[in-house]
Amino acid sequence: MKRPACGLRLAARGGARWALLLVVSVGLAGPSAAARTTPQLAERIDTDLEAWDIEGAQRGLDDLLSQDPGSIPAAYFRARVLFEQGKYAESVTAFGEARSRGAGRIDGFEAQAKLAQAAADEVKGDEAHESAHFVMYTRPGKDALLVPYALEALEKAHAALTQDLGYSPPGKVRVEVYETAQALARVSPLTVAEIKASGTIALCKYSRLMITSPRALLRGYAWLDTLSHEFVHYLVTRKGRNGVPIWLQEGLAKFLETRWRGAPGLAVDEMSTALLTRAARDRKLIPFAAMHPSIAKLPTQEMAALAFAEVESAIKLLHQRGGQQALTELVAAMASGFSDENAVAQAYGKPFPQFEQEWRADVLKPRREPATQAPGSARPLASHKLVFKEDAKKKGAGAESAEERPSDPEAKRAVRLGEIFFARRRWAAAAFEYGKARARLSREVPLLARRYAFAQIQLGRLGEAESALAAAVSRDPQDEAAQVLYARVLAKRGEHAKARSALDAGIAVDPFDPELHDVYMAVAKELKDDALLEREKRALALALGERPAQKDTKEGSP
Repeated sequence: MKRPACGLRLAARGGARWALLLVVSVGLAGPSAAARTTPQLAERIDTDLEAWDIEGAQRGLDDLLSQDPGSIPAAYFRARVLFEQGKYAESVTAFGEARSRGAGRIDGFEAQAKLAQAAADEVKGDEAHESAHFVMYTRPGKDALLVPYALEALEKAHAALTQDLGYSPPGKVRVEVYETAQALARVSPLTVAEIKASGTIALCKYSRLMITSPRALLRGYAWLDTLSHEFVHYLVTRKGRNGVPIWLQEGLAKFLETRWRGAPGLAVDEMSTALLTRAARDRKLIPFAAMHPSIAKLPTQEMAALAFAEVESAIKLLHQRGGQQALTELVAAMASGFSDENAVAQAYGKPFPQFEQEWRADVLKPRREPATQAPGSARPLASHKLVFKEDAKKKGAGAESAEERPSDPEAKRAVRLGEIFFARRRWAAAAFEYGKARARLSREVPLLARRYAFAQIQLGRLGEAESALAAAVSRDPQDEAAQVLYARVLAKRGEHAKARSALDAGIAVDPFDPELHDVYMAVAKELKDDALLEREKRALALALGERPAQKDTKEGSP
């Protein structure tokens, strides 16, 4: 008997994000082999794509193209697989072919096609830079300055994190650098408003790491830690087949993001931990479920900071009890199909309600720091509100934020006098007034320390300058200007290894400061490190907007 065409609806896991209407024409003789296998292959490919198993999706697509090459699913999934592989121009063409076959009936098809076009437009003309495990794409010009530092940090992260999490990607990981928040918004689900409100300027999505250049921000940001953070997401998502909920994902990423430079758990600043303690005491913690689908969707940078502090402290508690093995087991359990609560219970060794109770008690305790820390790797005492250059220009924002200035009346008066003398190059008087202001404050203010130290340098008092700057960078290792001035003083005193550490800490925040690379060149000469000197010469040229000498694009550690 002749049967009418039939429809098959395939829904992705996690909700009806998309639905594929596959129209299969069946002849008089009954279903063909392709009619029987196409829906199964389509579902298999979709399952692998949702699980970030791009290699598995490619194998399924090869089978589908072999058995039913002219079908809607064959064209549609070819476009999606190409997109996940970073072959955006080919993906755009494939989406066009899929549309011509009728794939426009697929829920969300046009949004996916638009995203592929946006990605193709955004990376057009980008330069590719490779290391052993990563391929990084940047615009020609200044952003190429990021490459050697990024790939070196990522290779260190790869060495540590693949061992920590028990998973190594089968191929090179794609990393894309975007010039602005607007560019990131065009190639992601985030809006510009969400990016700026939450301070989320990097993502791990679509099988790649996506990061905004620190050049887009007024004072840079901890971009190397951020790259490592997104790489943790990549590993956890791949190993957990995209089944690890956002609170565990973010907790693991935030706790482990500093592994590229040493110990875990050094990323959350002390103001955020104080915010966490206060929220726990006042019963105003953000529920883990409220962080779904992304912390980037929270309305303010303050709420995002609290959320990161919460989830990081939860992972820290797991780590304290079971070490790195507990975190490895946690992700493995999620990959095996455990719920988040059951996976945590297994890793913690106690039922989840007891874990949650002990976590709430733990966040009320003072946080103990490791006994030793590498130079420049101390926990920041204050979070930095991210300020985009375009917003600073609109608002006429100054170089320093209000919270960096003292509130004590006598200290404020001394600072005003110090600034007057500083502007008039009366260094002794400026140092005296800044010293008075610093003496009245209970904690170091990096702005004052920098001004005080600069005045002391002009007077030849390097010891006083070093002492002030050491205190400043201890309080805020992400103050790039303080790190550079500290390195300059250390170099003058012959402490070139310490100067290099300070400069590396500055690069991890704002590598586009020409003065940083100028100082680094002098340090490299004293260290007699020719490779380092050449790297810094190239970086200085790029920072100044000059065209550096051509070099091989193979970068990073082997």
